[in-house]
Amino acid sequence: MRDVDYVRTLPVGVRHVADNCAIPALDPAALRIRRHILLSGCQSLTYPYWRETVDKETGEIRRKSEFRVSVCCRQPIDESVKIYRHDTAVGYSGLMRCGNVWACPICCAKVMRRRADQISALFEAVHASGGSAVMATFTAAHTVHDDLATLLDAFKSAKRAFTQSRSQRDIAALRSGALSATEITYSPSNGWHPHQHDAWFFRGPSPDADRLADALFAPWRASAEKFGLTTLASYRGHRVGVDVRPAWDASEYLAKFDREREWSLSAEMTAGRLKLSQGKSMTPWALLEDAILRGKDSPAAKLWIDYLRATKGKAVVSLKAASALLKSFGMPTTLDDFADANDVGEGEVVGCISDISFDRVARASGLGRLLEAARSGGLAEIDRVLQSDFSASSNPQKELQL
Repeated sequence: MRDVDYVRTLPVGVRHVADNCAIPALDPAALRIRRHILLSGCQSLTYPYWRETVDKETGEIRRKSEFRVSVCCRQPIDESVKIYRHDTAVGYSGLMRCGNVWACPICCAKVMRRRADQISALFEAVHASGGSAVMATFTAAHTVHDDLATLLDAFKSAKRAFTQSRSQRDIAALRSGALSATEITYSPSNGWHPHQHDAWFFRGPSPDADRLADALFAPWRASAEKFGLTTLASYRGHRVGVDVRPAWDASEYLAKFDREREWSLSAEMTAGRLKLSQGKSMTPWALLEDAILRGKDSPAAKLWIDYLRATKGKAVVSLKAASALLKSFGMPTTLDDFADANDVGEGEVVGCISDISFDRVARASGLGRLLEAARSGGLAEIDRVLQSDFSASSNPQKELQL
């Protein structure tokens, strides 16, 4: 049974009721499997994008995918693949993972969970030492005609210029450290929207949020204009160019994400990579889902490929301005998404399957279904599902359809 077929058998509850509108809540298993469905769909969309390389020694022509995500979780590195359990998580080990948190929903979930823990630990250490923190969000105007790669490069350049400006250096001198996280959304009416969340730490009480936002806006606007960007101080009564909020006030995030529980700044700066579409703005995962539904030749598929190319090689979370602060607390100062994505860690091995059986399940788009079998019934359920749903006589060539 393919992942998409299994999801259809799961119950749907009610997540939220307001204005006589019931919003469905998917079964937790469906949300977990959704990541595998999205990865399979992403790999189907990226499959045609291969390039030829020539081996300098042998002259042999080899074909290589333009996108590393196209082979993520598909290549066993041994003769068998292990299914392991760690706390409440169940996953595969013995597979090559791409570590691309922009493009891969599997690696994103794993890596950004670690980032959230790291950021949360830093916040706790800062507050325990008597310090404080704020979150500053920077945005720039954009239109549906803007190319994402050009827009993102301009935004990053403007942010660097802003960081190096004299007024910003004066404010930075008051901080004990800072870290940043970049997020990208898309709107059919307004196009791509890259923006950046900065967490700024202070040794004592933080400055007034509104006054700080007012002080930051002018240098941010000047920096943006140097690279052809424009920004507004406010729109419809809300700050948009620079918005500053106290970072440890959970009500701020509960208000912004009205159906999320126990939201914190670490979640704001990391889990945004996994949010679903909200209102008129689409997250990358919602765009990917749209591209899967509409097919490889759809505008949504082209937008997804543009997004993969624009984000290639760019960091989501940066600790550069927090290195001294992290060192003072004895915390790591560097990040490695690829290493974290491929780190199995400690866990209980539930069972092993041969590389041949794994390939059969992967081709049938059933990797999420097999993990749910391991979660619910261990090795016995894995064997049962392999025999009943993914036997050699089953058809592994079905196209992914949502």
